[in-house]
Amino acid sequence: MTGRRMPRDQRRIQLLETAAAIVRAEGTDALTLARVAEQAGVTKPIAYEHFETRAGLLVALYRHFDARQAEAAREALRNEARTLDDAVAILSAAYVDCTLQAGKEFGAIAAALSATEEMDDFRHAMREEYVELYRGALARFATLPAKGAKTLLLGVIGAADTLSQAAAAGRLTRKDAVEALRRIMLGALRS
Repeated sequence: MTGRRMPRDQRRIQLLETAAAIVRAEGTDALTLARVAEQAGVTKPIAYEHFETRAGLLVALYRHFDARQAEAAREALRNEARTLDDAVAILSAAYVDCTLQAGKEFGAIAAALSATEEMDDFRHAMREEYVELYRGALARFATLPAKGAKTLLLGVIGAADTLSQAAAAGRLTRKDAVEALRRIMLGALRS
């Protein structure tokens, strides 16, 4: 069982997309490196070479979804943000939309990542990256407090996580989640 030879980065994307499909169809409990290799039509050593462990695969999946979200936000900020209201609207919509586009598997992956201290440390590091993204995007339009800016932005990101997951679960509409996040963010920045 060997897949056709492809460049390493393309193979990695293929394996990640295969893993996401498994999670979407059967949940994270069904996700193993052996299963990903089988579904992708490659040998197990290829999957292990890319991710080493199941935890490594979960981290890579999370990063895969996260990278799309961050890049979409950066692109929109570069092209469309002219005011604080624009920047906040873009960040709010990008966060919610990425979670919705990723589907239920993103929430399942995030939950699986919370299961161990190592994964909790990873999620913490990802939040820190978002703090810096938001700080950079918002600093163009608002003066963030010298003391407490990180705490404020962590709160905003926590709200974004909660609202996005509620929209993904169907408990809120996309429109309501984006609007609530926009209002929370503006309120926090203008207080």
